[in-house]
Amino acid sequence: METQKLNWPEHLPWIYPSDQRSLSEGPQLLYFWSVNCPHCEELIDHILHHVNQLGIHLACVHVPYTEDEKPLEVVSEYAEKKNMTAPIVLDQNYEIVAKYKIQGLPSFCLFNQEGQLIDRKMGDTGWERILKKLEKHSIG
Repeated sequence: METQKLNWPEHLPWIYPSDQRSLSEGPQLLYFWSVNCPHCEELIDHILHHVNQLGIHLACVHVPYTEDEKPLEVVSEYAEKKNMTAPIVLDQNYEIVAKYKIQGLPSFCLFNQEGQLIDRKMGDTGWERILKKLEKHSIG
């Protein structure tokens, strides 16, 4: 896998911004999702449960399918309804998506504590593979 460092475009809007934007300890998982993605909706509770259980730093990257999904209020309302309290960055112009070559939703990018991209997966099976890797190995 090519070496890519995690760094955030500072101009993008955030919901629940926190110090989790910076990598201090442990791995970080980027979860690429959209409010109108049925697979994302099915996975979110499972993802939130496991990242909390494993102590993974989660950052959610909202990728709008349409213009209607771009407003902060739309994403914020959905996040509140789904109890998504992890930091959410709105990738309105697909900058993060392009940087990490995301081709579909849901997708996941896993970074080690140095901020190096160590795995990238897509879809329900991608989540299962990332989860197995997190549970089986201490990544660092």
